[in-house]
Amino acid sequence: MTTFTGGHRPPTAFRAWGKLHRSGADIDSIHPLCDHMIDVAACLDAIARCSAMRQALDTAASRPLTNVDLARLSVLAFLHDIGKANAGFQGRYWLASDPRSRHWPHACGHGTEGWLLFSDSGVIPNAANILRDMPLDALASWGNDVVLALLRASISHHGRPVDESRHGGIQVWQPVLDPVSGRYDPAQTVSEMARCVISLYPLAFTDGHPELPDRPALVHLFGGLVQLADWLGSDTRPAFFPYTEPGEDRATTAAGRARHAVKMLGLDADHWRASVVRCPPPFSKVFQVEQPRPMQIASAADGLGPVVILEAETGSGKTEAALWRFLHLFQQGRVDSLYFALPTRVAASQLYERVRDFVARVWPEDAPVVVRALPGYEAADGEQKIGLPDYKVLWPDQPDDNRAAQRWAAESPKRFLAATVAVGTVDQALLGVLQVRHAHLRQALLTRSLLVVDEVHASDVYMTVLMERLLQAHVACGGQALLLSATLGAAARTRYLNVGHASRRLPVVPLQEAMTQPYPALGTRTSPHAIRLDAVTGNPRHKRLCWQTIDAIEDTERIARLAIDAAARGARVLVVRNTVPSATATLRAVEVLCAAQGGDWLFKVNGASTLHHSRFSRQDRPQLDLAVQVQLGKHRADRSGRIVIGTQTLEQSLDIDADLLITDLCPMDVLLQRLGRLHRHERPSPQHPDDHRPAGFESPTAWVLTPAGHDLAPLLKRARHGLGPMRTGAGLDGVYVDLRILEATRRLIDAQPTRLIPQDNRMLVEQATHLEALTAIEHELGADWQRFGQELDGSLSAKSSLGRLHALPYDQPYDDRLIFPDSEQKIATRLGAADRLVVIDPPQTGPFRQPVRQLTLRHHQMPAGLPPDALPTAITSLADHAGFEFTLGDSRYRYDRFGLERLKTSTA
Repeated sequence: MTTFTGGHRPPTAFRAWGKLHRSGADIDSIHPLCDHMIDVAACLDAIARCSAMRQALDTAASRPLTNVDLARLSVLAFLHDIGKANAGFQGRYWLASDPRSRHWPHACGHGTEGWLLFSDSGVIPNAANILRDMPLDALASWGNDVVLALLRASISHHGRPVDESRHGGIQVWQPVLDPVSGRYDPAQTVSEMARCVISLYPLAFTDGHPELPDRPALVHLFGGLVQLADWLGSDTRPAFFPYTEPGEDRATTAAGRARHAVKMLGLDADHWRASVVRCPPPFSKVFQVEQPRPMQIASAADGLGPVVILEAETGSGKTEAALWRFLHLFQQGRVDSLYFALPTRVAASQLYERVRDFVARVWPEDAPVVVRALPGYEAADGEQKIGLPDYKVLWPDQPDDNRAAQRWAAESPKRFLAATVAVGTVDQALLGVLQVRHAHLRQALLTRSLLVVDEVHASDVYMTVLMERLLQAHVACGGQALLLSATLGAAARTRYLNVGHASRRLPVVPLQEAMTQPYPALGTRTSPHAIRLDAVTGNPRHKRLCWQTIDAIEDTERIARLAIDAAARGARVLVVRNTVPSATATLRAVEVLCAAQGGDWLFKVNGASTLHHSRFSRQDRPQLDLAVQVQLGKHRADRSGRIVIGTQTLEQSLDIDADLLITDLCPMDVLLQRLGRLHRHERPSPQHPDDHRPAGFESPTAWVLTPAGHDLAPLLKRARHGLGPMRTGAGLDGVYVDLRILEATRRLIDAQPTRLIPQDNRMLVEQATHLEALTAIEHELGADWQRFGQELDGSLSAKSSLGRLHALPYDQPYDDRLIFPDSEQKIATRLGAADRLVVIDPPQTGPFRQPVRQLTLRHHQMPAGLPPDALPTAITSLADHAGFEFTLGDSRYRYDRFGLERLKTSTA
């Protein structure tokens, strides 16, 4: 390494640099360009030899890759930074303020500039001279078309496919004569690269071997792996890839560094696999139960297809089934990692601790790090990261311990999927199938995982299209997926199980047949001709549910009265509203009536009456979750009634055992999820024989709130309480848009006052979601409903088309047609990826007496045109430490016991 400090001049022969470290105007050190390219090629080779990744490459290639193939891929990975040889990039050595910079071309990038050397665009007329020593004939003999595609993917390693219209110009490839630094000729640097790579990978240039497989899935996967290799090869920590030391021959040290880095980060999982193969842990030890349920055993059976769907009621043990399947596949070497995807941050935070317990029991010593993959709420084994300048991260414990490197995956959302075990939201996986920066990296990392998606349903067609595309890309690379649902309709189940069988897509079964299919069930497709749906036994307990509709969705005072009357009789009441404003209004009404009656049945956290939804801080959410489970959970310290009010966050992950559910009308599959919060545990039980349900609530009871007169027709024109369509430029939007499903759900409730759960689940979901049932409702209710059906079909078709337009075409060639749109921020917004993490500095006391340091603003809560670096101002505390207010952009916000609210008044 040549080191420059202070005002020292560079050598007269300017050597191309790949990385440099600058302190102010001075350069402390450089890393030679060829040495960095050697590092990245070595990382690609080490990553490709990891167990599950090698299987992914073989599957994507449709044949086992040979050592010659891997050497050739390493050569192409080496060339990822060929564009850095251009004089415009090398001129960045000088600051713009330095007079020596005037001898160099205008500073430019190196992606498109590198690709233009190989493209047939003719933009660089002297490209042949620049590439004169590059073994182009040998590269072409590997398969000219696929080599060009792989080169394009490699050179696109900064996260977006190169765009030939964006480059630094012809002059950046011309020689530079600088009287200070000497002559620099890009062609000489490229010649040095050629000599280096031929020497480094002689196996790649041997004759008599088949061409590289020309498969789009392989090229896309390779592109993501080069992004990972470049990221890893740029890690300058001492144990990884610090700048080349004087006298070091990087060609001899890089391979060992790469193998060490891959193992330290957890990408190579063989040592963890060896321990569980040598001593397989029994189910009873892993989950601390006497024995597994049949459903959990079946989920880990051999012979299942790459996409498996497990349908079982809430509380039946689907999470344990998923973790047991992961361990089974991991032992067999079919996966190297797990990504558990939840629909919400709250659900992911809850499951994170359960997965940590699972990992600790499977690996009592030297366990893989478990990452909480939530942007802004990242954690690794319970430790919170501390952000530093220049995108660096500090962990609270010892930074040089053996586990520190494994936390690399938690340091950036783009790395989350590199974790051996991670729990996060589904959008982190779906970002791997959208045309947004580093999508290929995410998808490549995911191929090594069992992807578990919890609470899969088909209410959002845009998300459904993306999920289908994600599964297609995952399966094309040999990935494994497990989808969990309380009950999935036949249409959605068929769609997902058709993944991987594009040439033989099976139709949706008729309604009558769909209603008779088994439940609980394990669905898979191991044959081109049929979907296999096996009956499995989950929770042996069946519940006789008592339910009815009450036309009081607009009447918060009546809702409050119903809840208080039940709580006064000792019932634990769960109130689930479809929107935060409805939940807030309900709590206010309950508080007024409680005060009038002198009762205290309110849900409280640290003495503050509150509710449960997603608009609370990271610091307050654990308190809310814990309080819900203490006051409405399995163990009851007292027999007094209680009322917990919230939104969809109460549907999943929390161990809630309510006596009475009061809920807004919602689609039947969602309603069944909410009903799973009723009578979750046996009372009385052998352990607690005196713990009885309150009189009148011996059976699980649900009251479903509907509009006045149970009439949903007015909602055709105007959405209310999350029901019905909001008409926007993007079509029909809303919480629960399809009024046909809502009408079918209402009718099923009114048709019979009791149902046996889960025995009736399949019939209920199919009669409320199957196209035949919805079409029948349209025809019965007349022209307005038929027009709505047509309008909805048009909106769904448009959103489906939008999903396909935004999705990355992993089954199409990686060529000049693959250009990411400039509107990728809008694309990410649809997944909530554009949410803003607001840092409160200094921290303020929140409504539950905890310091609040961060708040998440949903994209729809943010002011228009808010600058990326905008910070909160005018932070003021509320009276009695009840929370605080702040200004962001031109909007004022309040954070108190009701959560985060954007105030109607503006400070502008």
